[in-house]
Amino acid sequence: MLWMKDPMTTHRPDLSVTMRFDPEEGIPDLESHLDQLKQQAEEQGFKFDHHAARNELQAATFGKRRLATARLVLSPTGAMAIEVKAD
Repeated sequence: MLWMKDPMTTHRPDLSVTMRFDPEEGIPDLESHLDQLKQQAEEQGFKFDHHAARNELQAATFGKRRLATARLVLSPTGAMAIEVKAD
């Protein structure tokens, strides 16, 4: 008997985008970064909530006073993780 892999259980690597954060300007070209991630997500069949991603990034960088790198990781289910590291 031949077993077929269920496409819903096949592991797909997460998508990610890395952005610069400036305390004076926020994340330059944020909408462009999120639009690119949205396009990749659609191509890969990932769920992606553009509005929620923007809100989560703003919350993660709120009050930061140093230059930093923000990284958003998106899972196939649409779950997001955000890491902000000071430069």
